[in-house]
Amino acid sequence: MALNSEVWQGHYGEALVRGLACAAGLTTSKKDLDVDGVDIQIGFPGRLNSVRHPAIEAQVKSWSAPKSDDATWRYPLDLENYDNLVGVVGTDFPLPRYLFLVIVPPEKERYTLASHNCLHLHHAAYWASLMDEPPAAELPVKSTKTVYVPKENLLTVEALISLLAGPISEAGVA
Repeated sequence: MALNSEVWQGHYGEALVRGLACAAGLTTSKKDLDVDGVDIQIGFPGRLNSVRHPAIEAQVKSWSAPKSDDATWRYPLDLENYDNLVGVVGTDFPLPRYLFLVIVPPEKERYTLASHNCLHLHHAAYWASLMDEPPAAELPVKSTKTVYVPKENLLTVEALISLLAGPISEAGVA
């Protein structure tokens, strides 16, 4: 049985994030079951600023038909996934949570381009914090909430380390 394109797309999105974390010298882990909306945990192997072994959690969404304006990606996030990213560290969640949005080509054959000198991963990942957003309990269970992911929040080696170094909250929601 062949996997559908959404499974491949999601698997690739998580692999791209793991590749960035590896390049940053960070640790990654994945839970056996996805019961709380966390696809990946990323940690720093040692002391970063005054914190020993800081970590973050992320929900990774991949998207092959992106909608955007000049400054943001407009992603329709399922309400359950949205609520799993909204809350307070220390009260609702033990660690900061982020949405990682991976923009991918529509065909899985175009995800990578390899040569003897390099491996290109297409296209890019972006991050947003929804921790300070209000819960969406007033919407029907099967609905979505448009999340605005800033294009300036490109997920890079430096961005991952910065996210681990302290809380950053930049994203809007409609």
